[in-house]
Amino acid sequence: MSEVVYITTEPSDRIQVKGITQTPDLIHPQLIESVDAIKGRQFRVSGPIPKGACLLIDSPYAIIPVVDEPAHNDNLICSNPACNRQAPRHIRTPCPNACIPDVTWCDSTCRDADSLRHGFECAWLKRYAGTIRSKWSEYDFGMLWVIVRLLAARHCQLHEVGVAESTGHWKPGWSGIESLCGSEETWPHDKVRSWSVLVKKYLRSSPALPHEMTADRVLHLICQEEANSFGLYPRETGHFPVPNPPVDRGEQFAAAVYPTAAMANHSCLPNIIHKADDKGRMVFTASRDIYPGEECCISYFDLTQYSDLTSRREHLRKSFRFVYLKETYYIALYHNTTYD
Repeated sequence: MSEVVYITTEPSDRIQVKGITQTPDLIHPQLIESVDAIKGRQFRVSGPIPKGACLLIDSPYAIIPVVDEPAHNDNLICSNPACNRQAPRHIRTPCPNACIPDVTWCDSTCRDADSLRHGFECAWLKRYAGTIRSKWSEYDFGMLWVIVRLLAARHCQLHEVGVAESTGHWKPGWSGIESLCGSEETWPHDKVRSWSVLVKKYLRSSPALPHEMTADRVLHLICQEEANSFGLYPRETGHFPVPNPPVDRGEQFAAAVYPTAAMANHSCLPNIIHKADDKGRMVFTASRDIYPGEECCISYFDLTQYSDLTSRREHLRKSFRFVYLKETYYIALYHNTTYD
């Protein structure tokens, strides 16, 4: 029998960016965390939830844009983590050091408010972005940039906020990142070896990247990030039954790591739809009535792209390394939900 841990809402220790007010996260009072002996942490509800109810709004601890030709793409998001809104190219403000075109802000106010966080990543981006993209891959660059932004958020939290981490069950901030599933043992050895090489080449603590963490800890962080990242799309993921005619979720524009939303497990019969709002916050909404004790699940992929059970099982096996046990129950050995 699963152990159920009841959770109370706690104030978040979000990155405080000068001049910017961030909206607090929302956690439905009936949403609880439970621990399953096989699947690990999961969401359940302690009372009835009506269709359409908002269960969770979770701000990203790190987010990166994922767009082609960023200098000319209107879907590029503001780099200020308190904003994350799309920054049309005719009004955006670029990095004064011209690190990479993927970094931009809505205006000078957002840029100035983000100076501490971007100062952590700027030299690293200018030095390594082109090399990683040309010698490795766009995917590897995106993965490493998410890690750098996780470290940048931690840097801001430690050096600017000065607020003690929460000791409750609902873990925000860096404590939430440290609680994410994923380790070297859950990934193929060749993949872990490749990541280890990337860490040694590009993510060691240095004046250009002063995180003061060991290479082994950064490698572990990659294993966690790769098992928990979300892709951000313009439309919802997880409508079930699939509408007729089907409407896909659109083209990905960002990837992010959410300390709380990452607890959600996958189901091919999800009862939660998810979509990022215009601030990059992940929003979970009940797609049907949910009864007390039920697990709240999302779909890790676009159900309109995989319409039959066979194709879904194969996609889960190949892309997410799931083991199929019975009709609606899967175990994730390891998975990758990021910028694909």
